[in-house]
Amino acid sequence: MSPTGAWGVWCTVLSIAFVWPQVWRTVRHDTTHGISPFATLHGMVGAALWLTYGLLEGIAAVWVSNVSFIIAQSIIGYVMLRQERMDRVLILRFAATLAVLLSVGAPVSAAVVGWIATVVSASSMLPTVAHVAREKNLHGISVLSWAITITASVSWMAYGFMLDDPMMVNVNYVTVPMMCFVITRAVRWRLTNGVPVLRAAAA
Repeated sequence: MSPTGAWGVWCTVLSIAFVWPQVWRTVRHDTTHGISPFATLHGMVGAALWLTYGLLEGIAAVWVSNVSFIIAQSIIGYVMLRQERMDRVLILRFAATLAVLLSVGAPVSAAVVGWIATVVSASSMLPTVAHVAREKNLHGISVLSWAITITASVSWMAYGFMLDDPMMVNVNYVTVPMMCFVITRAVRWRLTNGVPVLRAAAA
């Protein structure tokens, strides 16, 4: 396996792994405090677009990792729906938006889908940042998930440079600083409230 291929596997493993500690925490504690329903759906639309981009470009690392992300976020979304924190109408609106974006981009080229995915993914972090900035209870946020997420995003950026793929590079210039803000807020909340950071992250 080439170094580029091995790095693609590394990115895929990280992307599959990063969201599951959050899923485990959500299901085990039955809590979604600190998680934005809007951002969850927004992120799933971005993942669906990246999934499409990966299929069109034949980049297995991209579409495999996004399938895992969509499944994981669907579980978190189900918990929010059961807790009546997520509106069914909002789900339908995001589904309709995804259908429109795919119908516009996919027939043109993979590059168009990639740029749409970049914009959607970058903007999907904004509701999360705004939610975390004003939310007083961040118990539902998995520090471990966000730490792996940052590592995965930096790895994807490097992989994008290896493949000379601007789509995979540009989005992370925007999202990584916002991810750092979220994890910093979550860690500070734990320290302020006497919650062990490492144990809380794994639990």
